[in-house]
Amino acid sequence: MQCEICGAEISGKSHHIIIDRAEMNVCDRCKGFGKEVERRGPVTSTRRGVPATSDMSMVPVRRARRGDLFDKMRDQLIDDYADVIKKAREAKHLTDEELAAKILEKVNIIRKVERSELVPDEALIKKLERALDIKLTEGVAEPETGGRRGESKTLTLGDLIKVKKNK
Repeated sequence: MQCEICGAEISGKSHHIIIDRAEMNVCDRCKGFGKEVERRGPVTSTRRGVPATSDMSMVPVRRARRGDLFDKMRDQLIDDYADVIKKAREAKHLTDEELAAKILEKVNIIRKVERSELVPDEALIKKLERALDIKLTEGVAEPETGGRRGESKTLTLGDLIKVKKNK
């Protein structure tokens, strides 16, 4: 086993230390860089109906697939969202405190959104849309493609370079 700080080969017992919340196995010379802690033993509790075993490598671990952020994006927040929210709130004769209580958010969040200091997340957008009967998002248009595969009707940077080159 190698020391995780200096890379030297550890002969004998390694030391398990913590440096800035990072747990490391180190040699005798490097143990002074952190606080020595006890090693954690194997997990002995059950996990989602899977009985604990002494060899946890045999228990299958299911990992959730991390989707691409752009796959989730269907709609885009409108540019003047702050004005739309403020006008809709005032049209319903609500104070910012009443709106915050209605959608179970903090008053400061509502105020910051109305001043464009905070961009609301999807959950807050949905709450505001329901409470104020407004639409804060618009659909993101997919780029148009031409007849052939990979051909686009929109101008690309490469097209501009070709145009400039020809002139």
